[in-house]
Amino acid sequence: MSRYILPLSLLSLSFISGSALAITNSAGGIISISGAISDTTCTINGGNSADMTVVLDPITVTDAGTTAATVISKNQKQFSLTFSDCAPASVPVSNLKLHFYSSSNISPSGLYLVNTSVNENDASVAKNVGFSLSKTSTPTTAIPLNVAFDTNLTGADTGGATGATLNLIASYYKTNATAAKVGLLQSNVIYTVSYL
Repeated sequence: MSRYILPLSLLSLSFISGSALAITNSAGGIISISGAISDTTCTINGGNSADMTVVLDPITVTDAGTTAATVISKNQKQFSLTFSDCAPASVPVSNLKLHFYSSSNISPSGLYLVNTSVNENDASVAKNVGFSLSKTSTPTTAIPLNVAFDTNLTGADTGGATGATLNLIASYYKTNATAAKVGLLQSNVIYTVSYL
C-alpha cells in the first residue's frame, strides 16, 4: 500500500505546480463568501426588516466634553428589537444573546462603534466621538460589543407569536480626551441572535 502513496503525492505536486502557473498567467479575482450557522430561528420585528437606522439628534462640541471613554447622555435615543416565534435548537430555557460583528467598526476596547465618516486615526480629521449601545436600565454604561450580550430573554419569553421586546439606547460616545470636531458621524454593526 505504501508503494502507491509516493506516485500519488508526485502527481498531486505536479498538478499544484501547473495550477499555480495557470493562476499567475490569467485574469481573475477573489470570490468572498460568508455565512453563519445559528442554533435558533427567530422572527425579528414582526417579520419586518431586522435592519434599522437610529438617528441621533446633533450634540455640540461642549456637549461632547473632553472626558475619554464616556457615554454622552445628551440626545440618547431608545430603540427596540422584538423577538418572536424563536425556536432554540439547543436549550430552550437559556437566554437569547446578541452577537455583534464588524471588526473594523467596533473599537479595540469593544465599548463603542468607530465613526466611519472619516479616518478616526488621522488627528487632523478625527471627530473624536463614536457611538455606544446601552441597556435602558444603565443608560450611561456601554454594552461591550466584542462579547455576546445576554438579553435576559429566554426561549419561553420569545417562543410565542407575541414574543418579547428588548429596548436598547444608542448614544454618542467620547472616544478620547481631545475636543470633538464639527461634522457628520456614522457607523454600523452587524448582529446575530443565538441561545448559545
